[in-house]
Amino acid sequence: MRTPDLYLRSIGVHLPPVVGIETAVTEGRYPADEVEYFRLGGAAVAGDVPAPELALRAARQAFERSGGLSPRELDLMLYSDVWHQGPEGWEPQYYLQQHLVGGDVLAVELRQGCCGLFSALQLTAGYLRPGGTALLVGADNHGTPLVDRWRMIEGAVMGDAGCALLVTTDTGFAELRSINVTVLPEAEAVNDGGVPMFPPDATVGRPLDFAARNREFRKRLIAGDGAEVMLAIQKTLLELVDRTLTEAEITLDEVARVAFPHGRWDDLENRGVNWLGLTMADTTWDYGAGIGHLGVSDQFVALDHLLTVGALAAGDHVLLVGLGAGTTMACAVLRILDVPPEYASGGPA
Repeated sequence: MRTPDLYLRSIGVHLPPVVGIETAVTEGRYPADEVEYFRLGGAAVAGDVPAPELALRAARQAFERSGGLSPRELDLMLYSDVWHQGPEGWEPQYYLQQHLVGGDVLAVELRQGCCGLFSALQLTAGYLRPGGTALLVGADNHGTPLVDRWRMIEGAVMGDAGCALLVTTDTGFAELRSINVTVLPEAEAVNDGGVPMFPPDATVGRPLDFAARNREFRKRLIAGDGAEVMLAIQKTLLELVDRTLTEAEITLDEVARVAFPHGRWDDLENRGVNWLGLTMADTTWDYGAGIGHLGVSDQFVALDHLLTVGALAAGDHVLLVGLGAGTTMACAVLRILDVPPEYASGGPA
């Protein structure tokens, strides 16, 4: 999907303190024999700070960086997440309306796995009219009794964060050149673990263990025609990247950096980097390995980091790639128009 006249005005990030992997080993939370192979540095841990509060702090920073935009000027607010946000029957986006933007803006919660912010961008592209402004927020705090952040995903750990994007139709520091989100329905069972759909997990206290669920899914693949499903995921992702680059009118050689989900390095290298003809140095994996998989926020927090450390300049293109349950795949291309002063001056990240 080509996205003419759509810009990132600012990014806000709230990243809580990182608990190092060695601390997790010392506390018996992470196995010492996996440290060397998986090369993880730690996870951002929010403690008892609710996910909507992480979102609110990130949104406030996005407005502080916006050059004068007011929360009352919004036309749309989309709130993305993957994990429980608060009391059942309570809506997290209304927390931001209460404490930041007011009640006159359309505010909707989106749940599309780890590709939620990509879907929010695509919906925003179809919703905003000239002069319009949208706030897209993503937030997750995985530190709950039903999640073991250190062992839930083999080769990765779960981090917490809030992330906010202010999107406008007139001007910004980066232009959204193209975005696409697609679903491969035949792989919808990849994370169901073979457990009943009803009653839902959280209502019966069933822990979320993606490592065990992925092992169970692989057994089903071996027993059935699993090779076709896995090849379809790979083929669909590569086609999605190619289409998005074509719509952005660039080639992969013109991309300065690529941000993937913060997953295990060997999966990224074997199923993403090598297939696309990249190297790990082209990606933001090293940064992600130090803070964990943040649910919906990985690629956008990584973009903020690239700007913070001076890794991007005006004219650079950035490729963002998403992969989530469903199986959902997403891809976006941004062109940096200028580096905002808060990054150039070494301001808060």
